[in-house]
Amino acid sequence: SSLPNAGAIVASVKVLPTSTVMGEAPSDHQLHVARVAVHLCAQLADGMQDVEPVLKPIQNLVANSQGAEAMPLAVQTLSVVARRRVEASLRFNPVIPLTALAIGKDAAGRCAWAAKESLQQFASDGNGVGQAYAQLLAGYAHIELMDSAKALKAAVASEELFKSQKNKPGEAAALCCQSSARLLRAMAGSSPQLQLAEDKEEKVKAVKKRQEEEAKAGISSARAACCIYSDIDDRKSEAACLTLVGELMLAKDEVDEAKNVAREARDIFQDLEDPYGEARALNLILSANMLHEADAVDALFAAKDVLWLFRGNDISEEEEDKKAIADGLHGQAKVHFSIGELSEAKEVAQEALKYYQQAKMSPKEAACGQGYALQTLAHSYCAELSPDEGLPFSEQSVELFATAGDVKGQAMAKAVLAYQDTMSRMKQLEDTPQAFTQQSNARVTENWTVIEDAMAMMRDIRNQEGEDTIGSLIYEMNQKVGEIQKKMSTPTKTVWTVDKVTRKAKQKDYYEPIDPGSQLATQE
Repeated sequence: SSLPNAGAIVASVKVLPTSTVMGEAPSDHQLHVARVAVHLCAQLADGMQDVEPVLKPIQNLVANSQGAEAMPLAVQTLSVVARRRVEASLRFNPVIPLTALAIGKDAAGRCAWAAKESLQQFASDGNGVGQAYAQLLAGYAHIELMDSAKALKAAVASEELFKSQKNKPGEAAALCCQSSARLLRAMAGSSPQLQLAEDKEEKVKAVKKRQEEEAKAGISSARAACCIYSDIDDRKSEAACLTLVGELMLAKDEVDEAKNVAREARDIFQDLEDPYGEARALNLILSANMLHEADAVDALFAAKDVLWLFRGNDISEEEEDKKAIADGLHGQAKVHFSIGELSEAKEVAQEALKYYQQAKMSPKEAACGQGYALQTLAHSYCAELSPDEGLPFSEQSVELFATAGDVKGQAMAKAVLAYQDTMSRMKQLEDTPQAFTQQSNARVTENWTVIEDAMAMMRDIRNQEGEDTIGSLIYEMNQKVGEIQKKMSTPTKTVWTVDKVTRKAKQKDYYEPIDPGSQLATQE
């Protein structure tokens, strides 16, 4: 899909008599839908420089109460903006926590409403192109709302409508929407809560099979879109579509194939002199390499290549894109951490923080950038068994998300704080019991309160994915505490039961919480 022609829109703007503007116009509902769509475009198109000149004349149409003329253009523009935002934040293996902000549930809900209301009017008017764009908008809105069934249904309908209009770019966009919905499905089902299931292995196999089938179908749609973009010589869209193919290949664990596709996309972006597209392709290679430990060194090379795009090649300090550099540095820090180079990880994460602070971003974007980098820094200290040094960075991350009004980010930052700190202190207790003090025990107790607060926040905003993630962290914390108790204390109660399947007796031990004071006394 493409943006409307700005010049053509300007020509359609009419100066209406005051009585017509102030009176009850027959297209009031179309005007209302157009107004909502235009507002969403302005809200979501931050940083999209090509959208502003298109949006301005549509706003003039709305200001002149030309709802019938404004609504098709507003819906088309919003479908393009929504697609860009969804594709920027939909990743199978986001090694770098995404600083490209997602649309968000509220805005996605309004996008879905605008699509539904405009679709009815377009169908009544016999406007096939309008229906196609409305369905495309609905597809991407439902992807953001995590409803893959509705998203896929809308995307298929959009493809059929674009085909009937012989609109090749639109047909390719609808195919990409189908692929994105398939990618969402390929990532779904791998809930951390699966580890709590009794027949975990069978369920994991079934989920894996379903994920591979969805990824295969998504690759087929994305490949078809790539062919269309190649035929119409839209190389930038072709390269972007190739990165989508790569994401789907990662979902199938076809790592080498994903890297080959990413390299193909990178070559096109290099020919187009598009550093941001090239960085996306490199980050896909980085993510692919991070899936297997043996390829971690190659991931480091990819991370450094991303950085070179934005502060190499004789780029002056004034011309530097601070946010892009910060993202690249954070990616490099994550790779250093994954291969055990903790000192390098801390050093590079600190440098990333400096660039995030210099970058021009909205408060929410700044919270994401700095907040996630602070978490990486804290994690590095925790991995060195220095949780007291990492704790201030974790707390600062929580404060940043709270100040930005990002409830989901704040909840996850709290959960990560509690998890990283507790796991580090448990490892500390396991390796060097004398280093585990009463203060350490008090901090662990506080961590349970913090992670329970995080879970309550996720429930308040009805974020099931967040609840599942925090639930898995709590499970791992409980498992670790249980392991330490078995190693360092004797059971206070033992219960014998009979296994219903094997009919054999089995023993279950119960332990009181560890008392650090008694542990220290024992050591002495």
